[in-house]
Amino acid sequence: MSESILSTDEIRLRLINLEYKDLNKKDFEKEIKQIYLEEYGEILPANIEIIHSRDSKNSEVTSSDYNGTAVYFHSKEKDINELYIISQGTQDGADWEYNLKAMFAGKDFTQAKSANKFTEEVIKEIDNNGELTVTGLSHSLAHNNNTTAHLIYDTFDEIYSVNGAQTNYYQLFNADRDFRREIMNNFNLSRTNPDAIYNLDPKQLETFAKEYYKDKATNVHQLISKDDPLYAVSGARGFFTIGDVKYVDTNPDLPGLRNLMDEIPDEVIKDFQELAIDYTVASKKGGTNAAIQEILGVNMDLVNEIDDIGSAVKVYFTKQGEIDAMVHGLNDKLPGVLSRIKTVTENADVIFGRLVNAGYITEEQKNTLVTELTAIEVELDGIQETVSRLTSIRDMGDFYAQLGGDAAAIIKMKRHYNSIMESFEELNNEDLLAAMEAIGQSHSISEMLEGLSDKKKSYIGTDMVYTTDSGGKEIRVNISASLRMYTDGKSLLEEKKDEIGKLDLAWNTEILQCFEDEKRKVVHKISEIEGSPGSYRSLLRKHVYFSRLDKTVRGIQVHDVFYPLTNADLDTEITSLRESVEEGFTYIENYRKAIEALFDKDDHIATLFDLAGRL
Repeated sequence: MSESILSTDEIRLRLINLEYKDLNKKDFEKEIKQIYLEEYGEILPANIEIIHSRDSKNSEVTSSDYNGTAVYFHSKEKDINELYIISQGTQDGADWEYNLKAMFAGKDFTQAKSANKFTEEVIKEIDNNGELTVTGLSHSLAHNNNTTAHLIYDTFDEIYSVNGAQTNYYQLFNADRDFRREIMNNFNLSRTNPDAIYNLDPKQLETFAKEYYKDKATNVHQLISKDDPLYAVSGARGFFTIGDVKYVDTNPDLPGLRNLMDEIPDEVIKDFQELAIDYTVASKKGGTNAAIQEILGVNMDLVNEIDDIGSAVKVYFTKQGEIDAMVHGLNDKLPGVLSRIKTVTENADVIFGRLVNAGYITEEQKNTLVTELTAIEVELDGIQETVSRLTSIRDMGDFYAQLGGDAAAIIKMKRHYNSIMESFEELNNEDLLAAMEAIGQSHSISEMLEGLSDKKKSYIGTDMVYTTDSGGKEIRVNISASLRMYTDGKSLLEEKKDEIGKLDLAWNTEILQCFEDEKRKVVHKISEIEGSPGSYRSLLRKHVYFSRLDKTVRGIQVHDVFYPLTNADLDTEITSLRESVEEGFTYIENYRKAIEALFDKDDHIATLFDLAGRL
């Protein structure tokens, strides 16, 4: 088969980025055509069909928070028949929740299933004119969706991803029946306790998964920034990286976080994985509030009803069962959660100190992180101590002591909770957010594009930039923005020219022509009156009346004067408007010539401008 229509990393990355822009079909197609022109210097040799997952008729697709766009390139003359499924990466809270459930806990795979269902639906819908190739394009969460779908359902012929959330063998264990059977047989797992897989050696599981999926892995191609935070965590238990992987150092000034993450003991990761599993199981039963209650044992709906002793007494008598359940829940669950929090705080100085040494955060920011995380631990300790005392009071069997103890304890727990929220507010300050944003930039498509740049061609965001020398100085020209200005500017001027023509026509039709039409009507009426004066005898009775005297009109002469239109001549204004359009065209063409002059030995730039006008 000939080379695919999207044959470079750069054009694939730029199309993947389009998925985040929420474009309608017309604009999506327009963007693809311009990107193709910029990357290849020629007009796209195929027709395009765009299909969004939000328009799917399959409820499994529309109900799963999966988002994606199908781009179908086809041309019988050029033998092009290629379908690309651009799955969307993490965008909102629902996606982050899915990340926790699917890729950390390994307990969810609904978006991967939706990626497959959407692809199947599109294949049935398009007018397939021959052998079809189906390619997945993905970034971040979307890599997990596309690759998991590929490994389970054979969804794609090829997958190209950038900075992807890696596949997870716990997730595949729950999603892929054949893989689960092989795992159980190979490691002698009980079929009655599938969660026993989390107690197996992660390295052995990783080796087994890579061997099991090695044939399908050859069709997976990845670009990964060594500075990407997802790359940093991809060595944690559960994750395994497959396929043809090209690593790029997109930020040479920073060392990346992978070494730091690899030093975190597996038992620490396992603690947080168990927390994620608990959250996933509980949230599936009753949503986020149920998950928080399941993990911490705190019924915040109940706590929020209490502001003082009076409201506490009211709740006590009306919701005794819920109070009992919360006390027992806190007593059972909080110690485990607190131990996991302490795992972080006990190592916080070392972990965040490494971030300081690597240049990601300042010493002051490190101190803020350590201080606030320690404060959160102290407040959780306070809640545990309060629950412990409350349990002791309840064991006394004194009704009034229990009443006072319950009310005071709930009010105190609410204060602890509010203090925890204040610590989260401190962690949410602008400086720390800016530091996190800087780390997050290495996850972006734009930084990867910049990492793939050379001396002549580079990128700002996802715009293409050409570099040239002029007068001994390096000059960078945003070619994407220049072509947009040229084509959009000419398009707007053409629209303005059309509107001026419509104004000119309307003036002639609605004013001048209307005036002439009305004048003709008056002249015709005058001629009619003067030619048949007797017909207007009745008008005489309005002025002269003799009952016995016969009357007649022998002649009528009308004296007419038609004054010319005043203040209705728009010739000057319309001429001025037309001149402004011509000036606009001249300005745009001069702009083009100026850019071409910077690249006077490169006919490619002139070709880009010529072809851009045909898009």
